[in-house]
Amino acid sequence: MTGIRLDHIITYTSAEGIDSYLKEYAALGFVPAKETVRHDPGLRNGFVFIGPEYVEFCWVEDETLFEEASAQQRLLCATPRPFGLGMVAWDVGAVHDDWTARGYELPEVSSSAPRDAPADSPPVWSFQMIPEELLLGAWCFVLTYHRRSKDKATEITIGPNTIYAISGLTFVAPEPEVRATSWRDLLAPEEAVKPLSHGYCVQIGAHRAAWMKADHFTATYGLDWVPFPQPVGEVAMLHMLASDLSAAKTTLEQSGRQTSTVIVGVEEALLVAPDPRDGLVFTVQQQPVEEWLQERKAKTGETLEVVQG
Repeated sequence: MTGIRLDHIITYTSAEGIDSYLKEYAALGFVPAKETVRHDPGLRNGFVFIGPEYVEFCWVEDETLFEEASAQQRLLCATPRPFGLGMVAWDVGAVHDDWTARGYELPEVSSSAPRDAPADSPPVWSFQMIPEELLLGAWCFVLTYHRRSKDKATEITIGPNTIYAISGLTFVAPEPEVRATSWRDLLAPEEAVKPLSHGYCVQIGAHRAAWMKADHFTATYGLDWVPFPQPVGEVAMLHMLASDLSAAKTTLEQSGRQTSTVIVGVEEALLVAPDPRDGLVFTVQQQPVEEWLQERKAKTGETLEVVQG
């Protein structure tokens, strides 16, 4: 395979401003990016780092330009929820060649720069868009960052909440085994689809993806599941890791987020209810950073370096 791994999760935010919203996430103990990026149609997006991954918040800056948005984009903007998964590879062209050789029909790789970049700017990213029918449940793509160096360690900064990584995702789908199998076939054909007490899961690089039905999701987490009328609305939950669960709880609650305790697998986790302005639901479990770094290195070969926040 071509070294694909989860890079970021995308959702819209209905916040009044992206800059003030990122400050709210900083108050929750996370580490926002200092810069925002403009994308079509009329978006200015902000980013919150969670170790080597991040969450991207799509925010409509220019309502006139956003009139060109698709019906799906408008609905996601009006009712925010996680809908997009960006996966990264050092050579997206090699991913294209590998997948087409395996019989998948794909669009060509495309490249772009930020919306407000000068016309003669070199591309910042190259993308392999993934047809929705190949990975039902989310809008997915693989990208290569042209400004990243493969030989340089990836630096991760841990904020006051001590949350330092995304360990996996949970999807809600009508046919969990079918979903898990199709995602495995494309992204991790060497892995097995494993049964859970209520659903199925597959290891995709350093992250575990799990699928369950709506009633099992509600029974497990005590949250109602609202189906989405588009085929990209099945991302139900992010699973995160913290070095100090007590510090995570205190920091999040002091900044106004509601939390409760649930059991994920056989371990206790903090469940953080969504902010309706972005729809993100996540759990947090405790694990020493050093232990996670060793596991990550074994799974992906990545060199990660923790820097002072």
